[in-house]
Amino acid sequence: MRQAFDGSHRRRIHLFRHGDVSYVDDEGNRVADSRAVPLTDWGREQAAGMRTFMNGVEVDKIICSGLPRTVETANGIFGDRSLEVETDPAFEEIRSDQNRYQNLPSLNEVAYAFAKAHEPGASYGGGEVFAEVEARIVGAMNRLIADPDWKSLALVAHGGVNRTLLGWASGAGLKGFSTFEQNTCCVNIIDIDTHADTGAHTRTLIRGINITAYDPAKRDVHLTALETIAERMSKKVGS
Repeated sequence: MRQAFDGSHRRRIHLFRHGDVSYVDDEGNRVADSRAVPLTDWGREQAAGMRTFMNGVEVDKIICSGLPRTVETANGIFGDRSLEVETDPAFEEIRSDQNRYQNLPSLNEVAYAFAKAHEPGASYGGGEVFAEVEARIVGAMNRLIADPDWKSLALVAHGGVNRTLLGWASGAGLKGFSTFEQNTCCVNIIDIDTHADTGAHTRTLIRGINITAYDPAKRDVHLTALETIAERMSKKVGS
């Protein structure tokens, strides 16, 4: 167990977003079930690259949300290790109302759907309320922190989940939701300190945010994840 200067136990969380998927078909139509989408070929390449990036990094517990894209990403990164990939549905992605895509006033509603996440009662595209999702995800994280049986955790989740956890870790809460961009198959590094005797959570340290093996300098990354979805949907609008 690593120790902080004051003797606290210091544990590490590698927080991943799943690899690339497509929620929009070649004609710009939103897929019928976004929960079931698999990784694209590019997403599998991203996971393979992250496997190399993580080579030699200690991990003793792996959790994913259980949705196919996180299961596939977790296996792509850690499939060569003798660790079971556990699932926890509390880390599933925030859901919008699927009917929202039928009569959108503007694709800006898709591209900037996280902008008002911090406002009271705000929901994601008419679906889940951001504050309720935050309570679900942070509650699940607190349960993990209370479990003393791991030292280095890999959590493979989703863009919205990661934004929530980075807001929690930074103290920004939902005000940070629209700020913490998460590229596909990125990793965030968070250290958690707990009291050596009581196990109480004493401090949180953010070591790295949105690190991608394929383009760490973000040289070719300009659109956000939601802007990319809106751009793909614009094919249908322009047809």
